[in-house]
Amino acid sequence: MFYIYKISGGFNIPEADFKTLSDMISFNGKRVLITGAAAGIGKATAFRFAEAGATLQLVDINYEGLEKVKREINEKYNVEVDIYKVDLSKKSEIDALWDRLEGKEPDVLVNNAGIYPFKDFLKVDEEFLRKVIDINWTAVFWMCQHMIRRRLNKGGVIINIGTVEAILPFEEDLPHYTLS
Repeated sequence: MFYIYKISGGFNIPEADFKTLSDMISFNGKRVLITGAAAGIGKATAFRFAEAGATLQLVDINYEGLEKVKREINEKYNVEVDIYKVDLSKKSEIDALWDRLEGKEPDVLVNNAGIYPFKDFLKVDEEFLRKVIDINWTAVFWMCQHMIRRRLNKGGVIINIGTVEAILPFEEDLPHYTLS
């Protein structure tokens, strides 16, 4: 669970009733679509939204990972979790996902999916670079376009997860990731 902690040390902070995230924020009745939800930041994000009561729409190319995340969330929270295997490097699969979501579009879109493959700069070929750009950049564009088309008159939220690597590169074998 996510908790707010009291930090003291020279500050005069009155005693407070520290609550769980679900006590402070409610996403009951809201749908949240999260890409890259089978592991890492996407999985952690799914747990936080589940804690706040959201209906989850989890997307990843790793279906077995999605099934595991769904089981873990269902063991802990009483929320609806739908999972979708989608290769975000393919626009046709992104389009098919949004067709499946017709009538139950998300209120919140979290574009989290990304790949972080290490490869020597001089060995990067067109196919490799295209895959990185298609997943890390182009998929975000198509997902945002679909979300905006469906939510323009209703409102909604788009959260695009980025990386500090974009402005402060720290790995010499990741220029392809940095530019994506």
